[in-house]
Amino acid sequence: MKAAYICLVSLLLLSSALAQQRIEIDLTNQTAYLIDRGRVVLQSPICSGRPGHETPTGTFKITDKDINHSSSFYGFLGNPMTKQIVIPDADKDMAIPPGLEFVNAPMRYYMQFRPAIGMHSGYLPGHPDSHGCVRMPQQYATALFQAVAIGTPVHVYGHPQLGRAYWASPRNQFASSPVRTVAFNQPGFLQRAFAQAGFASRSSGDNGAFKRSREAAFDEFEREWDAKKHALDHEKDALEDRKDRAQGLAKEQLRARIKQIEQLKDELEIRRDAAEEMLKRRWGGD
Repeated sequence: MKAAYICLVSLLLLSSALAQQRIEIDLTNQTAYLIDRGRVVLQSPICSGRPGHETPTGTFKITDKDINHSSSFYGFLGNPMTKQIVIPDADKDMAIPPGLEFVNAPMRYYMQFRPAIGMHSGYLPGHPDSHGCVRMPQQYATALFQAVAIGTPVHVYGHPQLGRAYWASPRNQFASSPVRTVAFNQPGFLQRAFAQAGFASRSSGDNGAFKRSREAAFDEFEREWDAKKHALDHEKDALEDRKDRAQGLAKEQLRARIKQIEQLKDELEIRRDAAEEMLKRRWGGD
C-alpha cells in the first residue's frame, strides 16, 4: 500500500509539473521558449524547416526523448577512405556511388513531438534549413532536454519570413551563445555536424561526384516545378475553352475559377523562387 501511495503521489506531482510547463516555438521569429508557471525560463534561437519541408504548426506533446538520436533517413555521403564529405545533403533513397557510404545525420538531445519531427541540437545557418525538425544550439538543446519530460505540451505557430536574417551559429564552432547574425552563405549544418563524425568537407580534388549530384538535383527541381506549372496551364486552358462555350452564370463561375488559377500561378512562382534559393544555398552556386 505504501509503495502504491508513493507511486500515486509521484504521478500526481509529475502531472502537476507538466500542466505548469510548456514549450512555445515561434516560427516567425525562429525562437523557442520554455515556459514554467507562466514565466519564460529558457529562450533559444532555432532553425526550422526549409520550403517544402516546413515544420508543422499546431499543438503537440513530447512523445520521445533520445540523447544520442540520429536521423533514420537524412545524412550525407562520404568517402570512408579519405574521410571527405562528397555529397553533404543526402537521403537513403539516393543511389550510393561506388566507394562512398551513407552516414546518418546526428540529432543529439532529440525531443520528438510528432512522428519523425522533433527538437535537437544542430547548426543554425541563419535561415530555415532543416527537413522539418527544430534545431537549436547544443547548450540550449541540452538544457531543454534535461528540463522537460515526455508529455510536455508543445505549441508551434507562425511562419518564417523569407529573406529575414535570423540568428546563426558562429562559423568557428558547432554551437555557441547567440551573439550575432551572419549572412545567408554560411556553411550548412551538415558540414559542421558531420565533422564530429570524423568527416571533413569535400576537397577541391573531389568534386566530380558532387557536381554530378548537384546537376541531378537541379534537373529534378526543374522537372518538378515545370510539371506543377504545366498542370495549372493545362487546367486554365481547359477552363478557357469551357468559358468560351458557356452562357450566363456558368460563364461567370468559370471566369472566377480562371482568376483563381492565375493567382495560384503567381503564388507558385513565388514558392519556386524561394525553393530555388534554398537549393542554391544547399548545393552552392548562382
